[in-house]
Amino acid sequence: MKEDLDKVKQQARDLRDDKEAPRRPREKLAGYALAARALDKCRATLVGWQGEYLSNCPLDQRWLKFAEIDYQEFRAFVATGATDDEVANWIGQHARKRPQSEIDAWNKKEGAVQLS
Repeated sequence: MKEDLDKVKQQARDLRDDKEAPRRPREKLAGYALAARALDKCRATLVGWQGEYLSNCPLDQRWLKFAEIDYQEFRAFVATGATDDEVANWIGQHARKRPQSEIDAWNKKEGAVQLS
């Protein structure tokens, strides 16, 4: 996969100095809570706009572990400049296949996390 940080920059949120914030934990991507937030932080990190946010932090790792997605593979795909829809499709292809009821239960619990 070829990095295209110019494309990433077009989609990244600027998380420095409270300019923007990553999406809330309950906002879903590819049917998973936490995934959209992880994507926002990953993009920002790739272009140096992460501010105080950390990509692959313990919160991101909760989703990655549940989905059984390797962070380095996720990061490499995001670095291509993939859109939200493309990332969602990639997640759908790479995440562990689970019954929807199991994903829904996990989303209910994890999407309700309170951030300080």
